[in-house]
Amino acid sequence: MASASEPPDEPSYLSPEATERRVRHLTLIITCAMAVGAGLVWEAGVGAGVAVGGGLAYLNFVWMRASLQSIVATAAAGDAGPARRPSRLQMAKFFLRWMVIGVVIWLSIQVASGLVVAIVCGLFALPLAVVVEALVQVWYGLNDEPVT
Repeated sequence: MASASEPPDEPSYLSPEATERRVRHLTLIITCAMAVGAGLVWEAGVGAGVAVGGGLAYLNFVWMRASLQSIVATAAAGDAGPARRPSRLQMAKFFLRWMVIGVVIWLSIQVASGLVVAIVCGLFALPLAVVVEALVQVWYGLNDEPVT
């Protein structure tokens, strides 16, 4: 057993890395469940629309994380030396994700205008994953031992 001054052997279930990993995985799981459910209840096209929306939500999350990590790393490097600002490319990548997602949604609407609601429903996979993760955090907070 590690003493209080030694680093823990296992990463904390409440660490930012573990939380982010769970949100990513939950987003994919929720997207798959919603897409399969929609495909079974309505039709395969609706399930595909939900999958497109969920995929866009996941892409947005991953892309945003990578962009912000790059911007923050650049700004933090400025603390060690001369002040550095994020490059225009770094900032453009952060905002480009919205344009890419908007274009994909627009193209999806042009191809199958009836699936707008399905795509929007799929976009809710990430917020649902965050809500589930919030419940997980409450569970860990209420219990001394994390659930495995």
